[in-house]
Amino acid sequence: MRRALPLAAVATIVLALVAGAGPAARVAAADTQNVDAWIELSSVRPSAGCTLTASVEVRTAGEAVTNTDVSLALFIGDDVIGADHAVTDSDGVAELALDTSEAYGGANAWLDVNVASTYLTGMSILPTDNGSCDDGSKMIKVSGNVSAAQIEGVSSAGDTGLNKPAVSISVPTHKQERNLSCEYAALEIATGAWGNEISEYSFDDVVGWSDNPHWGYRGDINGWWGNTTDYGVYPEALAKALSQFGFNGDVFYAEGDASQLTSRIDAGVPTLVWLAMWGNQNEVDETDGVSYTVTAGMHVMVVYGYDDGGVYLSDPASGGYRYFDWDYFHQLWDVLDGMSLGVTPA
Repeated sequence: MRRALPLAAVATIVLALVAGAGPAARVAAADTQNVDAWIELSSVRPSAGCTLTASVEVRTAGEAVTNTDVSLALFIGDDVIGADHAVTDSDGVAELALDTSEAYGGANAWLDVNVASTYLTGMSILPTDNGSCDDGSKMIKVSGNVSAAQIEGVSSAGDTGLNKPAVSISVPTHKQERNLSCEYAALEIATGAWGNEISEYSFDDVVGWSDNPHWGYRGDINGWWGNTTDYGVYPEALAKALSQFGFNGDVFYAEGDASQLTSRIDAGVPTLVWLAMWGNQNEVDETDGVSYTVTAGMHVMVVYGYDDGGVYLSDPASGGYRYFDWDYFHQLWDVLDGMSLGVTPA
């Protein structure tokens, strides 16, 4: 029995229990493209606590599908116990790893494989209490239709392959150096656009830590991506930290109003955006009597341009440039009310 990972841009096969059916309906109407994927797993019977690694190669008509999202989610029942996402490289390959520390021997786990924000396939994983970490390696090939919009107009850092934005800012690329450091890596990109790049490691102690991500970094920056315990940080804490490095942080919540973003790009301001890569998975938590929202699958990129069709982003997950059409971008951005941070010199 499979339970598809609830993504913002899943195709019609997504189960009806996914929160917020509107975005899924919009994507279901979009064009799809057939892809072939070769999936190699280190184990289908890993000992609980082992790291389960996967290599996913994606091709269409024999050509590598580059710079496209691949995500994995490991379920026991309805609970995600491990997840990871990556972007395919110039050979169409994404390397991923799953933490199985919450698994237990005898559990009937299920692994979802998603390509271009679309469920592609899944398979049973049977954790053991005393097996090895590489027991039962497996290689499969699958074919399926995925969202064409999400495998077009994306690129590696060396060769954008994108149309020139109608309005754009010159920003660098940077690949995040830890599992959950996308916010700090995005700051390195945004400050680098002003010629004074601040290393992502410089922000660790300055931002600090808090269960409330508006106040500090929530969780372990080396934890596994996709959960809400080891999570990340929101723009308010980053803006405060930026002031110590000679920069201003302009925090805003666009709440669906793209003009708040485009006006900043018009003014030459690189802007961090908080994106819910799995769609609306919002949970409300509370720290010291103050409530706030977190969402599984959160990721941060830097917007550097736009045109009538969509937005151009520098993505620290891949260290490359990306393009999302406006409809898909809003599906990801609006979940956290258009949470954003413009970065300018003080």
